[in-house]
Amino acid sequence: MIRRLACVMLVAWSVVAAAAQEAPPAPSNPASPPPEAGAATAPAGTPADSVPSALVEVIGTSVGVVRTGPGTQHAIAATVHEGDVLRIDARSGAWYHLRLADDRSGWMHEDLLRTYTDPSKFQFAPDPGRPSRMRSFHFMPFVGQYAADREDNGLLIGARIGYSLTRRFGFEAGAGFTRVVRTTYVLERIYGLRLEEENFELFFYEAGLSMDLLPGRRVTPFMTVGLGASVLNAAVEPTYAIGVGTKVFLSQRTAMRWEIRDHRLKGGNQFTRFSGDNLEFSGGVELLF
Repeated sequence: MIRRLACVMLVAWSVVAAAAQEAPPAPSNPASPPPEAGAATAPAGTPADSVPSALVEVIGTSVGVVRTGPGTQHAIAATVHEGDVLRIDARSGAWYHLRLADDRSGWMHEDLLRTYTDPSKFQFAPDPGRPSRMRSFHFMPFVGQYAADREDNGLLIGARIGYSLTRRFGFEAGAGFTRVVRTTYVLERIYGLRLEEENFELFFYEAGLSMDLLPGRRVTPFMTVGLGASVLNAAVEPTYAIGVGTKVFLSQRTAMRWEIRDHRLKGGNQFTRFSGDNLEFSGGVELLF
């Protein structure tokens, strides 16, 4: 009996040992899939979810220009030479974003680069939460002073909203409110006979175009021209305005803005009509969205 039991145990141990010898050991680190042909391999220690990159070669020019942005309107950041091998990590239209050897970076046109990878892998997608100045709306509440007929100052409040049509030109509409107090003057413009003190509310609205003189800069002077109307003494007077000002961008979506405008209109009563220059001195915070 004991001899039979020992034989059974010996046979079972032989079967287990044979099965263990036939099964290959499980690898501790499975092999990663081979890299795509032509793609640059990531250096040791690079996270698996890092930004993709690839190597390119400068061709077609002895000295190539690297710019600060994807377009010829941007400033020159560096120069490279034909045969230089550089690394790309983004693409915007026909422009590649390059990493240079001295830790700088910039953009270069695809016609001057030779790459062996799929360009769509490096397509640059701008953050929708940080809009550029072009093709964006802006809104600005403002306060200031309104000098009616260049003589009396009143507190002015209002707001403007606009849309950037191009890098330089934009459309803008606005409205403002002030209270005008005009005191009496000796001889009132040499017998103009406006001898009573005037105290009235003035409301104006207008729409027009603005032009940035230095587009894309942090400090941007601008000019503006518009047409509208002014409501005073229960009468609506056609008005046109011209002005100049400056915007100082604190970030990509906020800017401090101040300006001077001349609101030109005809005013007065049925006996005395005059053409007046009504000066606006205002400032506020411009918001882009």
